[in-house]
Amino acid sequence: MTPIGCNSEPVPDPTTADLRRLWDGFCDDLKAGADHVLDPDQPWDATDRTEGLRHLLRSLARGVSTTIEGGDHEHPELAWVHPMKFGQDNPDGLYQAARVDLSHTYRLSGNVGSVRYLGFTMMSFDFDGGPIEQLLNLNGDQLGAAADGGFSVVFSPDPPPPGSDDDTWFQLPAHRSNLMVRQFFGDWEAEVPADLHLECIDPGPAVSRLDPDGLSSGLRQLLRLSVAVPAFWTGFGRRHLDRGEVNTFGHVSSTPESTMSKGGSPDQSYGQCWWRVAEDEALLYEVEVPECSYWGVQLGDVWYQSLDWVNRQSSLNGQQAVIDDGVFRAVISHREPGIANWLDTTGASQGCITYRWNQSASAPVPSLRLVPFDDVADHLPADTARLTPDERAESLRRRRRGALRRFRR
Repeated sequence: MTPIGCNSEPVPDPTTADLRRLWDGFCDDLKAGADHVLDPDQPWDATDRTEGLRHLLRSLARGVSTTIEGGDHEHPELAWVHPMKFGQDNPDGLYQAARVDLSHTYRLSGNVGSVRYLGFTMMSFDFDGGPIEQLLNLNGDQLGAAADGGFSVVFSPDPPPPGSDDDTWFQLPAHRSNLMVRQFFGDWEAEVPADLHLECIDPGPAVSRLDPDGLSSGLRQLLRLSVAVPAFWTGFGRRHLDRGEVNTFGHVSSTPESTMSKGGSPDQSYGQCWWRVAEDEALLYEVEVPECSYWGVQLGDVWYQSLDWVNRQSSLNGQQAVIDDGVFRAVISHREPGIANWLDTTGASQGCITYRWNQSASAPVPSLRLVPFDDVADHLPADTARLTPDERAESLRRRRRGALRRFRR
């Protein structure tokens, strides 16, 4: 500070100058993150690019929640952000994540609720730095929950102490990692989410004020989560288009394949391709449904994020779909076909379509057929379930209410 009465100019605080450079650099890098969204060589229309910029904003919001505000390794918070909107997020899912440092010991406790599928994965989250390492995978059946759903498990670098329950104590390598939780809902209106609490049982004092070093580290992570990770997932989905995997799952194996190196759950089989439908066309989806704990199919956009599933029926799961003699048939189109199993493109003309089979012994591959929209009825059984406009409106009203219930909104 300049002493009172002194005529000389104030000398800038070096820390303030450093913070200015840090902030300006962050803003410049964030601005450059739009380069892949606005690339004129990409086959996107103006709405796709607008959605791409919203995708960056969503990623920024999610990154702030999980880095700047998400708790540190010793004081973790199982944070969720709505909407998730990246990595072809599951419309039936409630995703939660927390950073952990496994040189410490953590307790995860709570109640498993009644969701269709509950899964926990301890893994690295370095999408742009090589294969993802998964240290542990558990599902709700492996938690040793009591009859009322209560459970408590421990993650630690140390072996279980004498007299403890070895089945609920998991000794893991002392790595910095992330705990990811997947909760998949079948009945959006009735199922109860798991109530979870994660705590470090040997923490140091909480850091309540952010210092320059903490901000610098947080902004580096934030840039990666808001720019690098979305770019990774966008490229991941776009490769289906580059390989010509359009309106066909012909490249997908009917034998379940591991996707763990990409962060996938070992309990889950995935299949996906690029979809492209014109205004006067419809894409027919058909598959024989296997025995499994959960299944679903969804449409995504060119940024590998789910389409609007709160207000539109852009996804269906085993609870919501109408099944005919063990076969699920759906119509993917821009216009209402009057069919109960309609997958609404919400105005998008192309993107990714993904299906999931959870805890299934088989992984059947659906068929896709592109037909004229006006001929849809000719390609479906005569007794295919249909909806009137009033029934559709009521279905969408209940869908929205069930979706927002999940997030307490």
